[in-house]
Amino acid sequence: MNMKYLGLFFFGILLSNPTFAQFSFGGGLSTTQFFNTQGVQNQKLIMPGLHAHIEIPRSGDVTLYGRVAYLFPKANYDTLTSYVTAINPTTNPYILAVNNQFKTSYFTIEGGNRYYIGNDYDNGFSGYGGSGLILALGKVRKVYSNTDISGEYLWQNTHQIDPSEISEGKVFALGGYLQGGLKYTIPAVGTVYSDVTLNYLLLANGNNNTALSTEYLSPLFFNFTVGFKKDLY
Repeated sequence: MNMKYLGLFFFGILLSNPTFAQFSFGGGLSTTQFFNTQGVQNQKLIMPGLHAHIEIPRSGDVTLYGRVAYLFPKANYDTLTSYVTAINPTTNPYILAVNNQFKTSYFTIEGGNRYYIGNDYDNGFSGYGGSGLILALGKVRKVYSNTDISGEYLWQNTHQIDPSEISEGKVFALGGYLQGGLKYTIPAVGTVYSDVTLNYLLLANGNNNTALSTEYLSPLFFNFTVGFKKDLY
């Protein structure tokens, strides 16, 4: 099942269950930073994104928590050069050199328990922390420039990449996380929050060499989020 629909299915079950008399739903901005990999030294591997989450109280200071996020496509720092060949054998030039990069995007689902300190989850100012599992599906695409390296030729209508080339791959990752943050509940309005999550991957697989060419994959990575949520009764 596509991860996007899996996430919607997950939230649909939570929202439709009549036993949940109270819950909060919201979302906001996300930034994910991966630790440098061997192929990328002294670079900050940062991916911006959006997230949505839901919380269901188990008690005044403990909630069942779930979040989905989409990380926007981000290109590798390294630029590569490949060759394309003319569709028509009489085309001149027959071979062109074209720059390309691998671009990666992610869709993630995380969930677990969250614990509030200082005030209840729907009251005033408090800190919170929690742990749980994260599931991620990444898409890696090899994206070519519109012109050859000289900038002289628009090649896409006259030339083609190697037919045997695999231009797209997928990454599957599973792991755990630890999270901590702060929130402030404004009476009759909602809650603003910000948190930091440390993720550790127990499993990360790419289905082909294209998937494994991404720079945005490491056993440890951070998420930073800012958002707003509304309590619903």
